[in-house]
Amino acid sequence: MIGFGFMDNLVMIQAGDLIDNSIGVALGLATLTSAAFGQIVSDVSGTLSSGVVEALADSLGLPRAGLSDAQMQQRRVRVAGTAGAVVGVALGCMLGMVSLLFMDLEKAERMKRQRELRTLYTALMENGHNVIGARHCALFLCDEGWDPAGSPIYLTSMGWKGIEPTRAELERAFRAADVDSSGFVSAAQLYSALRMNGWTAELSDVEEMIRQVDKDADSQLSFDEFAHLMRNAILQDEVRLLVRPGGSRHHVLTTGEVLNVRDVHTDPRISAESRRRYTLRGYDVRSLLLAPVRDEDGKVVGLIELVNKDANVMHGMPRVPELPRRNSEYGFSKDDEKLLRMLSAHSSIFLKHMRT
Repeated sequence: MIGFGFMDNLVMIQAGDLIDNSIGVALGLATLTSAAFGQIVSDVSGTLSSGVVEALADSLGLPRAGLSDAQMQQRRVRVAGTAGAVVGVALGCMLGMVSLLFMDLEKAERMKRQRELRTLYTALMENGHNVIGARHCALFLCDEGWDPAGSPIYLTSMGWKGIEPTRAELERAFRAADVDSSGFVSAAQLYSALRMNGWTAELSDVEEMIRQVDKDADSQLSFDEFAHLMRNAILQDEVRLLVRPGGSRHHVLTTGEVLNVRDVHTDPRISAESRRRYTLRGYDVRSLLLAPVRDEDGKVVGLIELVNKDANVMHGMPRVPELPRRNSEYGFSKDDEKLLRMLSAHSSIFLKHMRT
């Protein structure tokens, strides 16, 4: 019965999670509905594998009761059998729940939330970098119930939008990741670079990313393979980051203030560690503009990040260079700050209506 309980709960959890993260997100199913479908899969699997569990019990040398039909009809035998079955199934189910410790339990809810945010994301992220003239734009949202004084803090975005990194930028990122100057980037080196930037990917995830682009299957990335992977990573649909204390995002989240860094290489607020991390992003980081996104109670629930002011990009069309606007000689201007505050306020209003 322990084996039956273990298999039943393990299959139900894994199947329910898979359904919730795929069909559940696509169709907007409630988590309980996905769990119900997972239970169907679990019951079918239990029926098909009952012989396997019994054979495993026999292989362990567990003794059989060997009771006669008359003894089986006795009340105390039935009570003992029922109690043993209940305890065994409960223990097996609890053992099957151990898999929850290794799962991202909030992923489905984040994905469903992101699906609802698609309208905001399309309007803000895909067009935001053109409106202000930034080369990259991203909207990050904090996990529910995050504490500014707590640690760690996680941010989730549906991806960076903007202009793809240039070859020169990717070459610079490749050289930064290739710490032994071998001309190739290993899984461990890429893992270290991603973790250094706050990505919550595990080594197994990085190895799978490499397998998808590693054409010669040598478990190492050439520059072309690295460039393909980085473009996909930078523009992927979901990015989950661990906020580093003392960084620019941490500053905006904890202070609730707009942060305008016109030159990351000379600004005293940017540490040498941050500059090194910017090198590994896959594209050059020169200027930053970040603003908090608040909920209806005024609490910071996320941030908008603009990277690299480009005066020659406006509304998606290149324009003839003109005289610089007020305070815009070295990055984002005061006018850009005002515009970003307005976009942030609109984002807050959208989030409020979505939640209510």
